[in-house]
Amino acid sequence: MYSVILCGGSGTRLWPMSRKNLPKQFLKLYGDQSLLQETYVRVRELLPIEHVFFVTNKENAQHVLEQIQESEKEFPENQVIIEPAARNTAPAIALAMKYLVEKVRIDEAEPVLFLPSDHYIGGKNAYLETVKKVLDIGEDCIGTIGIVPTKAETGYGYIRKGEKRPDGSFSILEFKEKPDKATAEKYIASGEYLWNSGMYFFNARTFFAELSLHAPEIAHFFEDGFEMLLTKYVSVPAVSIDYAISEKSQRGVVFAGEFGWSDIGSFDSLADIIGNNPAARHIGIDSKNVYTYSTENRLIATIGVEDLIVVETKGSILICKRGHAEDVRKVVEKLKESEPGEL
Repeated sequence: MYSVILCGGSGTRLWPMSRKNLPKQFLKLYGDQSLLQETYVRVRELLPIEHVFFVTNKENAQHVLEQIQESEKEFPENQVIIEPAARNTAPAIALAMKYLVEKVRIDEAEPVLFLPSDHYIGGKNAYLETVKKVLDIGEDCIGTIGIVPTKAETGYGYIRKGEKRPDGSFSILEFKEKPDKATAEKYIASGEYLWNSGMYFFNARTFFAELSLHAPEIAHFFEDGFEMLLTKYVSVPAVSIDYAISEKSQRGVVFAGEFGWSDIGSFDSLADIIGNNPAARHIGIDSKNVYTYSTENRLIATIGVEDLIVVETKGSILICKRGHAEDVRKVVEKLKESEPGEL
């Protein structure tokens, strides 16, 4: 088994903490390690150093190497695969697979676990036990790890489970986009759905066969050698792995995980993880359910307010109603037009 950690995300919904030149996977949001470092340290408990790779963009490649070498000094630079351009998860995964097959010369039947670099895992031992089940799977499949939902969340996609299989996984009946509240509540009540975590596992043989079948417009770019591919990678269609393969594949299987997971996709989810940030310098007078954060360690005082998020960085301040943190992306879109230097 090999693992590739995907590090290309921009984390725009955590602006102004997460910036273009330092996205959320490189931030220490609640502990002594960044999200990227936590992801690496977890997977290293199961795999040797030479079986763990990263795929990222040119701008963040040095951040990846520096942070991982803080955790493991001898980590080799050639295990950081650099995308010439950001093209979403399907091309990034295909590029990494091409590298592993052509440069590392892995067996095309060897399973590869693809992990986002910026997720929270609360129960490490339960997580590792789930991944061990993945390690034991011995068939050609498009596999994923779904999360047993704890609430009617509208910020995640969902996976509808089918029959339970002898190895403990489930067949996949369908993928569902992010639902509205009423639909999410129906999903939870049915007991048939899992959150889509974005963690995938498959071997190169199956991945490229399914890519050719379901996304030939992407697959044909990967018929050339790795070096030639890099020269034309910018022209590869930017498509997610869900849309390119997993939503269409008849080989889908899902393991159900229960290990305190979050994609930390907004300040709402970050506040849920760490509470009202007890480490923050915050004085609240008649204030309730207020999350504050200051990169400059400034004192933040609130009076007579509730359900607020207040984030202060060196050059920006965000004030947001709890429950509306997903809309931070709208601020980022406006900044692209008016003040791109603030991204």
